[in-house]
Amino acid sequence: MTDTMLESTYDERLHEWYRAARTAGPAGVAADTGAVVVLRYDDIERLSHDPRLEGVGLTLFDFLGIGDGALRSWYSSLMFTNEGDAHHRLRRLAARVFTPRSVERHRELAGALAAERMERLVADGGGDLVAALVDVPITVICTLIGVPDEQISDFIQYGDALSPVFGLMDPEQVAVAERAVIDLTHAVEAMIDTRLSQRGDDLISGLLDAEEQGDRLTHDEVVTMVGNLIVGGHDTTSGQVSCSLLTLMRHPEALAALRADESLAGAVVNETIRFEPSITIVPRTVREPIEIGGVDRPVGSMVFLASASASRDEDVWSEAETFRPARFTEPDAPKLLSFGSGPHYCLGAALARMTMEEVLLAAARAGLGDTIVADGPIDADHIEWRQILGRSPARLPVTVR
Repeated sequence: MTDTMLESTYDERLHEWYRAARTAGPAGVAADTGAVVVLRYDDIERLSHDPRLEGVGLTLFDFLGIGDGALRSWYSSLMFTNEGDAHHRLRRLAARVFTPRSVERHRELAGALAAERMERLVADGGGDLVAALVDVPITVICTLIGVPDEQISDFIQYGDALSPVFGLMDPEQVAVAERAVIDLTHAVEAMIDTRLSQRGDDLISGLLDAEEQGDRLTHDEVVTMVGNLIVGGHDTTSGQVSCSLLTLMRHPEALAALRADESLAGAVVNETIRFEPSITIVPRTVREPIEIGGVDRPVGSMVFLASASASRDEDVWSEAETFRPARFTEPDAPKLLSFGSGPHYCLGAALARMTMEEVLLAAARAGLGDTIVADGPIDADHIEWRQILGRSPARLPVTVR
């Protein structure tokens, strides 16, 4: 069997492109990177747990020629880029403080921020829904971490500059990210210095105190972990919020159902992620020779587990091309693969879901799909898409009627 060469896109043609690719075969090769693209749900779920694959590590940095410097040093220390015992140790210690309980404590904040943004938009008679809500996820993350209010705008800039590091960057993005990681490191070190003498009820204090069988995170590991959480949860969540809002604007009946029964929020979040995901692939690297899609893949090959393709795999999902807001209330609903699977399952999944629930609830309560409507066409021909780490609508103009 030979590979099909796959041209990529990040706008709404993505779904048609994946559907055609899945029909042609279980995998192909991305024309821009040469990565093996795995397309079908069962293969992606299986390979997520296969020890012959590991996280992407520094493969993309090597591909881009980033051989040294502060950015490479920081990136190589992330939990995301580590494997085996090193990865398990970092994840285990972080998980002791990054718990569902610690996340749930910030639900009220997420809801209040989203409600305030929607109230402002309504008072203005409309505006751009993306711009109105884009900073809610990063503000929640910063508060969880313990960033002082007056510094949150700086951390948003660091997150914006560093979000592209998990994908293909151009030279200007590399330079901006290099400066940002230096500034972010200095800011986090200053926060740690404060917490060393005065603990607080925040994630930095928790990370400094986290211990298991005498093992603790080092100073540098705490610095890197904070950066990991800022970058890993910024564009991913804000981009998914925009994708989810677009989906609901096209299905006002789902917004009406959410207003009538707010307990549907979790299911609606999952279905919007399935139907219109911001993150479309989970990158991996071959560590031992493996056959994928009928072709032997050598060590060092990049592999993209196309979770967006898996989310519309007709062999797994009933009515895969139909948006069904209550799908995930059904007991036999398949598992969503958008947050990864196996040892690299997203540590911040609970935080992302909670934040999205509160944003979508705030939008529904404010009247989205009823008194707040699209200001212009929102079909595929009229929505401009952008891509940083994830893909998302660039703007969603709305008006109040």
